[in-house]
Amino acid sequence: VAWFTDGRATLIADGDTRVLTPSVVGLDDEGHIIVGAAAKARLVSHPTLTHASFKRYMGTDKIFILGEHRFRAEELSALVLRKLKADAEVALGVTIARAVITVPAWFNDIQRKAVKTAGHLAGLEVERLVNEPTAASLAYGLAENREQKFLVFDLGGGTFDVSIVDMFEGVIEVRASSGDARLGGDDFTDIIRQWMLSRYPDFRPADAFEEAQLTEQAEHLKHQLTQQPLATATLHAGGQEMTWRLDNDLLTDICQPLLARLKQPVIQALRDARFDISDLDDIILVGGATRMPVVRQLAARMFGRFPRAELNPDEVVALGAGIQAGLASLDAALDDIVLTDVMPYSLGIETARRHGERFESGYFLPIIERNSFVPVSMFRSIATVYDNQRQLEIAVFQGEARRVAENILLDKFTLDIPPRPAGEVTVEVRFTYTLDGILEVECKIDGQEGVASLVIERAPGSLSPEEIQQRLAQLNALKIHPRDRTENRQLLALASQRYEQTLGERRHLIDHYSAQFEQALESQDLRTIAEARQSLEQILAQFDDGLR
Repeated sequence: VAWFTDGRATLIADGDTRVLTPSVVGLDDEGHIIVGAAAKARLVSHPTLTHASFKRYMGTDKIFILGEHRFRAEELSALVLRKLKADAEVALGVTIARAVITVPAWFNDIQRKAVKTAGHLAGLEVERLVNEPTAASLAYGLAENREQKFLVFDLGGGTFDVSIVDMFEGVIEVRASSGDARLGGDDFTDIIRQWMLSRYPDFRPADAFEEAQLTEQAEHLKHQLTQQPLATATLHAGGQEMTWRLDNDLLTDICQPLLARLKQPVIQALRDARFDISDLDDIILVGGATRMPVVRQLAARMFGRFPRAELNPDEVVALGAGIQAGLASLDAALDDIVLTDVMPYSLGIETARRHGERFESGYFLPIIERNSFVPVSMFRSIATVYDNQRQLEIAVFQGEARRVAENILLDKFTLDIPPRPAGEVTVEVRFTYTLDGILEVECKIDGQEGVASLVIERAPGSLSPEEIQQRLAQLNALKIHPRDRTENRQLLALASQRYEQTLGERRHLIDHYSAQFEQALESQDLRTIAEARQSLEQILAQFDDGLR
């Protein structure tokens, strides 16, 4: 999480001075929800009580079970966002209500709406969703502020994005985006894990704990190879000791299917932007998985040069989001910066085509094509296919396939039309897509007044407003450890600040009552916590009076 201050984006650390929060949610031994590093530490020891990599399932009906709780992916994401929000509120000393949130460029409309829902559940008004490579482009572009063309190669834990960016005279223009929403560092871990099993064909993990141990060793091998030429791992399971040795040449061989998948979105983005590799000034690596030598070597071979990664690939997207937050709040330091973005996918309707004497439905007619600049408004005209047709069904789809069955249905509605001979009634169908990701569909019958319209804000697989309120109440009722509650962390942060400002007996008293409050929080006894909290608040108020 980052904010824009004093003319630059600054990362915000949590209470343990870490700026990276793992997207992991779990339960501790008392049944409390834990988020981030504390949850990640239990991935191996308590695999059934922790969940990671849920980002891929945003906007689906997949259910994640944690003890007695059942969560959708957007609810788990909301818990992570709540922690980031609380960390920022403690660090900045203010209540935060609005935020910019980054998403993979290749997230579809349903997934984007799920992210907005997660923000809502976390208590945030989502000012704007920004594509992750676009955010990275902002961070690099603002750092250099020169005319340049570059490709952002963004490989995270679960998703892969490519964006082509043209920067000139303070304008950062995204020319094309492509990607794979189901390709990331987790897939490299999984393919290493499969290779490990192939070396010991008689071994099969007996339970979730052994599965988690095997995955941990696969992660260990992957991380070792970012630092050294040879990696080793050992696992005691199934009554045997297993040892693996892996180098980058062998890793390149076993990862060929994944490396091939990385190439296709790059080719697609260059084609859509009408750029040649020689037109690019730089290749920028973003995302933790780009630390892998096999990925860097692939990028170097594809582009015939070494890619850049001087900004921390784990942090650059957050820095770009901080800059976008500055743009959204009209910060004077960014008056000369203009950011444009593109649609990562096509939007259109279902139509029928003539085959001899008959019509066959199910064909996709794009109205807004992928990589159109947003906001955008486009229209196409369609006509009736049968005599005396009284209705038209306008079915709105998202995707790139010729057949709508292979695309994503967003919504549909029925339009009443005057009965006339086939082809004599024409309808203008206009799509308008906003920066906020809201699609408005307008239909105007030729020769008639008035327009029928449909605003698509809720997509299949997303939660209704009523469901969001219900889930919000459920999240608010979750057992969260008292030490992690925002009001308690803010009081301890204030006490720490007053400790730094005072000396002598006052400092000793603040330390004493802070320690009592911390012990009370660990006890999880609500009465003890309330008493200790009141004592600490009273001593701080007493010293605040003395400071006035």
